[in-house]
Amino acid sequence: MLGKIFSSFIKGKQRDKGDAVLRALRISKISSYKNYMLHANESQQTNIANVSFEKGIIPDACTEFTYNGYCYVCKTPVDFIVDFNYSYEVVDGVLMPNWRERLVCPICNLNNRMRAVVHVFDLECHPNRSQRIYITEQTTALYKLFNKSFSTVCGSEYLGSSVDCGGFNSKGIRNEDLTRLSFGSNEIDFILSFDVLEHVPNYKKALAECFRCIKSGGVLFFTVPFVRTSEKNIVRAHLTQTGEIVHLLPPEYHGDPINSDGCLCFYHFGWEILEDLKAVGFKDSQALFYWSKYFGYLGGEQLIIVARKA
Repeated sequence: MLGKIFSSFIKGKQRDKGDAVLRALRISKISSYKNYMLHANESQQTNIANVSFEKGIIPDACTEFTYNGYCYVCKTPVDFIVDFNYSYEVVDGVLMPNWRERLVCPICNLNNRMRAVVHVFDLECHPNRSQRIYITEQTTALYKLFNKSFSTVCGSEYLGSSVDCGGFNSKGIRNEDLTRLSFGSNEIDFILSFDVLEHVPNYKKALAECFRCIKSGGVLFFTVPFVRTSEKNIVRAHLTQTGEIVHLLPPEYHGDPINSDGCLCFYHFGWEILEDLKAVGFKDSQALFYWSKYFGYLGGEQLIIVARKA
């Protein structure tokens, strides 16, 4: 399993003594807005209790603190580091940390979102070292972890027209455009993309390109800003035929490792994205919801989308 692969290069740390920890994460698999509303109703009290727990561990002063949990990547208990960087949500007058992007492991330096990606990918996809993986990032700690753990990993960033697709810049960074990938058809076992598709104006073309490049039986595994109470995708901006940006909602920019000005967010996705995936050919698509006090996956139910090619 991937957890064992990942932890193999973390030296001298405690390892699991059985499979109980690997099975401890509860994942709810939901394939439609209707099913999500049923899930939300059934889990309402649990979610209230989870939010109450999260509020209860925040110090009175908004200062950095630690949270004791278990790092799935490192296979050991750790004191996750929590601060208020990127905080924006206030619940009942309490400023909440950006749980998804913080809760950083002091050993592997992965935050909540990245550690959960490793964990859920392991449990849902059961990858082996020899399978080919393309991850749509190359300058992050998460990419470095995948690159150390598998024999065939390709990462990239979007460099625009300055470098040919599939080419490299002077720093060794590969350029790929999700709407016209340089890979051959049926070539890749897993495409992993985390908070990238919302920055692609023609995201449907990007989904179709991913489908083309993935092997039969392969998986597209990704995260995006997701409005779980919305049946439809929310378009924040679009491009005209002449390439001009038209803002339909106040501009929203996300951090970009390549561009210090940030990257414009064109979409917040709703349940329509699952139908978009099926429309380009994926056999089935699901949103996987999870939360864990033990593993430090806080911030309410987080989600990852998985689409499989027949």
